[in-house]
Amino acid sequence: MHNQLAKNIQYRRDVLRVFMLFAFVCGLLFSLINFSRGLYILATLELSFGLFSVFLWRIIPTTPNLDKWVMAYIIPFFLMIMYGLSVQQSEMDIFVWILIIPLLAYLLMGRKKGFWVSVTFVVSGLAIYHWRLISNDIKPISINIITSSLLAMTIAHVYELNREKNEQRLLELAGTDSLTGLANRMKLDQGFQHFSLLIKRHDINLILVLFDLDLFKDINDQYGHNVGDKALCFVANFLKKNIRESDLLARFGGEEFALLMTSSDIDEAYQHINSIRERLSQHPFINNKNQIKITLSAGIAAYGIDGTNLDSLMKKADDRLYIAKSKGRNCIVVTG
Repeated sequence: MHNQLAKNIQYRRDVLRVFMLFAFVCGLLFSLINFSRGLYILATLELSFGLFSVFLWRIIPTTPNLDKWVMAYIIPFFLMIMYGLSVQQSEMDIFVWILIIPLLAYLLMGRKKGFWVSVTFVVSGLAIYHWRLISNDIKPISINIITSSLLAMTIAHVYELNREKNEQRLLELAGTDSLTGLANRMKLDQGFQHFSLLIKRHDINLILVLFDLDLFKDINDQYGHNVGDKALCFVANFLKKNIRESDLLARFGGEEFALLMTSSDIDEAYQHINSIRERLSQHPFINNKNQIKITLSAGIAAYGIDGTNLDSLMKKADDRLYIAKSKGRNCIVVTG
């Protein structure tokens, strides 16, 4: 999953590097042609852009500022096309370059930026085209240029929209536990970063709770791992129904779960989690008419009091979870 996400990001670098090689060759070729035709400004721009392509070709694979370099490369390229279109001595065939604008804009800038950049330069290109060659009459060639440009934009937009949806789906899957459908450790890390920013801005509380199902190995040993997996899903759904929508519940591994709670102090968190513990112990998991009682133990840690990063809070909550186990299980510990 993570490899696929990396590939989705890498493709932009690959597309850009291929285009840079193409731009370098074309820049040299067209600069020679336009120098011979006396179009010195256009030729100089094309030669400069070709050399700039070589420079960027070397750093694009590793730069962390890909988006900035894309803007610094593509916008001047589109401006150069606009200038070439406006030069009276340029051939009419240069207008075919309008069609490449949406393709590059969407592939390299994404859907939102690509849309606005495409609209700006395609409309500008079409305006220059009509200003130079068509006067006031709409001719078939004008309709062909307009419709082909709109078609190129539409295809690029639909492609990028679907790619974004697929990438978002991959991100969601990468952050989801495959058995229970809850968040996993990666999503828990991301959630903590988000919550930690909120509590700094708004001075609210953040609580971390670690749950562990008591004697869960006995369920696997007695009923089999298939029933154990169903029991885990039962507990996951039970916990999810009994927490607030603003909180983040994750399966941490095995029979362990983690919960990030905002806007609750440690006493309120204890009351809420202890209530969940009591209700779970009174609602057995039913499998083939077998009523399997499931209880949990938990340790609670508070941001700022027990630590200011996820690892320190996890350690403190885990220490308290261990104390809860040593006290006989089926209890919550907030100190120690």
